Amino acid sequence: MASVEIPIDPIQKAVHRKDNFEEKSGSIIKKYSLITGGACLLPYTGLDIASSTLTQTLMVRELCQLYNVEYSERLMNIAAWSAVGSVLIKLIGELVTNLIPSSKSNKKIDFTGAAIGAIYTATLGEFYKLHLRDGGTLEDVSASDFVDYFVAEVQRGNLSIDSFTDPRKLINQFVLS
Repeated sequence: MASVEIPIDPIQKAVHRKDNFEEKSGSIIKKYSLITGGACLLPYTGLDIASSTLTQTLMVRELCQLYNVEYSERLMNIAAWSAVGSVLIKLIGELVTNLIPSSKSNKKIDFTGAAIGAIYTATLGEFYKLHLRDGGTLEDVSASDFVDYFVAEVQRGNLSIDSFTDPRKLINQFVLS
């Protein structure tokens, strides 16, 4: 099977282009990433998945309001996509915690899960910000576009296993920037 290289140049140009709402959209993404990370600190699987789903849905709604994009009819689609993503990040968190000895955390506080939840929420927010900023709507957003964006972030080095296992990197990358 031949590997397919995802072209990151167009994505990178879009990432570096600034817009009038750059500061406001960044603060929206940061706010919801912190909320997700905080909620994922709790060791209750149902609670962290539900809170991640809710915060991601609210983040997309707020970004839609900022970029004047209709969201009401697609709110359930966003929530469903966020729920799937929240379950996936929970599974990845469990995998990382079990496979990487240095990521094992206190059973009362799940730092790895919190880092992964916050990183995923920030990445999802950045994806929606770019999509909406460039004239996209919730009608034409696709999971494959998000996957391409996520892979490009990994290829650029913005997302790595270090981000998942060292919460300080998460704070430096997404919160303090």
